[in-house]
Amino acid sequence: MADATAEARQQVAAARHNAETQLDAMGASARAAIDIPAKLKRHPVETAGVLGGTAFMLLGGPKRVAKTAERRFFPARANRPPTLLPKDVDRTIDRLPEEDRDQIRAHLERDFSNYLQKEHAKDPSNGRHSFWKTYDLVLGIAGAAATRGLIKRALAVPAEATEQHVERTAQPPAASSNQRSIDAQPKS
Repeated sequence: MADATAEARQQVAAARHNAETQLDAMGASARAAIDIPAKLKRHPVETAGVLGGTAFMLLGGPKRVAKTAERRFFPARANRPPTLLPKDVDRTIDRLPEEDRDQIRAHLERDFSNYLQKEHAKDPSNGRHSFWKTYDLVLGIAGAAATRGLIKRALAVPAEATEQHVERTAQPPAASSNQRSIDAQPKS
């Protein structure tokens, strides 16, 4: 029975050491993952690129770039003020004298807006709205995946940091003086 007790104590000590080693390794990994200055010293271009890409994705960069491209290459479409009136009514208003256009357009839009709120809960989709909805859906999914990957890469623990920590803590602890005194007691 004494041998079983001694063996159980050794197993407990080994398990404690293993738990301490894993906890230390996890702490070292966490510190290495968030140690951005050290990552910048080791791999400045790669780290800056990953952090910049993460910020770009988190701040909605792809959509901003697409909207800017639309304003640059299709300024008439992008700068057009939003109007509720059908195109035929808009064209007819454009034929009126210039001093009356704004007042008539405002009056018609107000009336048409009231009509739409009562009769139609939602505007019919057009090509531009469909494009941006599809863009938001596809790029939302792809952007989330890319952002997740960039964040994982930004917080990745360098292999050499983990290996060094494991080598330092791989030595099993020597038996403590309390355990030696317990083991030295006469067995009954």
